[in-house]
Parts: sequence; C-alpha cells; structure tokens
Amino acid sequence: MVRIKFQSIHIDQIAASSSVNKGTNRIVGRRSDDKVNNGLGAVRGDGNLVHDSKHIVYDADTLDYKPNREKS
Repeated sequence: MVRIKFQSIHIDQIAASSSVNKGTNRIVGRRSDDKVNNGLGAVRGDGNLVHDSKHIVYDADTLDYKPNREKS
C-alpha cells in the first residue's frame, strides 16, 4: 500500500468526473471518460486582445464516445 501525507491541501477546481476522498476509500464500479476540444490555444506576448474571434477545431477522431458494453 502506498501512503501519501500532506500538511495541507488546496483545491481550486473539481471537474465533472472528479472526486475528493478522505480516509480509506475503495471506489468500485465507477468509470469516467472525458474529452475536451479547445479551439483558442494560447495567446502570448504583451498587449494582445482577442475580440469576436472564431476558431475551428479539427478533430480527427472517428469515435469520441465508446459505449459501455460490460454486462451488469
């Protein structure tokens, strides 16, 4: 067993498929898949302004969702 101990912890954001657990935990039967396509990228430098922009995301994936085919 691996033990990790923190003096303190600060959480800025919890995503839709995340959890925070304390103590002895065993999460059984949980599964989460997530995919995000972002189209802006990064803006670097000084004095940049992004206004009324349009972005195109090329997503070459043929399948974004894999159905759960496990028998319950």
